[in-house]
Amino acid sequence: MKKLFILLITFFVAGCSVVSPVKLAPESTYTITRWPVKQNNKVYQATQNTLLVTAPMAAPGYASSQMVYVMVPYQLKSYANHRWVAPPASLLLPLIAERIRQTNYFKAVVTAPFSGTADYQLNLQLLTLQQEFLQPVSQVRLRMSATLMRMNNGEVISNRIVEAVIPASRNNSYSGVLATNQAAEIVSDQIEQFVIHALKK
Repeated sequence: MKKLFILLITFFVAGCSVVSPVKLAPESTYTITRWPVKQNNKVYQATQNTLLVTAPMAAPGYASSQMVYVMVPYQLKSYANHRWVAPPASLLLPLIAERIRQTNYFKAVVTAPFSGTADYQLNLQLLTLQQEFLQPVSQVRLRMSATLMRMNNGEVISNRIVEAVIPASRNNSYSGVLATNQAAEIVSDQIEQFVIHALKK
């Protein structure tokens, strides 16, 4: 009788696990789409040159769609239920290209893949994109490298590392998303200035 009772309890527990599965927290996805506002105070003499902006490469640790945060220096972690809709390097590409396009300095600003001919090429690399919980108020750090070169001979004209550090309004993932969009706008503007100034020297 005792064995029968234990057997019935086992079946009951197993049945409960079948009809009541463990509920997983829903996953939230975010994007970086803070398009740069056109600034009419910058006037450049238009050229007939075409600029090719290549797809940014991402440094190890930042190549996936995971949202990275740091609580201890040099230790990268990622949110379990929050991620970018695509790897952030690919999300940054159209924003940067559009910021340069708005200057009207180039005849055309194109992005990879591109099968035509271009006069200049801008190579980008995402070095850091992380929300840092190292102070009472968290902050987002976005760092990229930019290399400008001539297409006809492969000459490197100039290169630079640009960075934006934006405080988050709160210590949570969504505040990090908002700060990231602000940082993306600033970095896009920095890269635009770098490109134009390098060619106007």
